[in-house]
Amino acid sequence: MKTLRFIGMAIVAIVMSVNFAACSDDDEDIDVSQLEGTWGLVRSAGWALCSEETEREECDESYDPYNPDGGCAKLIIKKLADNSYSVTDYVPSSSSQGQWNEIFGSQIWTLNSNTLTITQTDKIPGYFEDDVIKPVIEILTADKLVLRVKYDNVQIDEHPHSADYTDTFVRMK
Repeated sequence: MKTLRFIGMAIVAIVMSVNFAACSDDDEDIDVSQLEGTWGLVRSAGWALCSEETEREECDESYDPYNPDGGCAKLIIKKLADNSYSVTDYVPSSSSQGQWNEIFGSQIWTLNSNTLTITQTDKIPGYFEDDVIKPVIEILTADKLVLRVKYDNVQIDEHPHSADYTDTFVRMK
């Protein structure tokens, strides 16, 4: 009986050590030195819901930032200080093919772990004042940036909005 108990305890110890070895931190830290640059939107997927609508709007769209049209976007990100970045959003020009128009002016984003907080925006004072729209960097490599945005009942345009979507960008410069 003692032998069986000893073998059982040894097996439990082995299983526990294997489990602890497998439970390492899977969240890889992002290399923030890769964040600066010009990023073009290549895919946007998810949903959005305005409280004035009855059904959420689903989307899974692909874009070519080198031949922009429709819902394409471009971000220019510049480092200001530790964990502080200037971000300028652009959308395709409706009057000139291949041209971009600035949309929100320069924004200041603060990076905490993998979460970006929009702390200031030039053109729309108070638009993000509740500090609830916080993109999370899911992937950041030399050539790819994936941002996930998720929020619920955020006041935009005087009524609540909810959304959960992922935007995938490629480095343009």
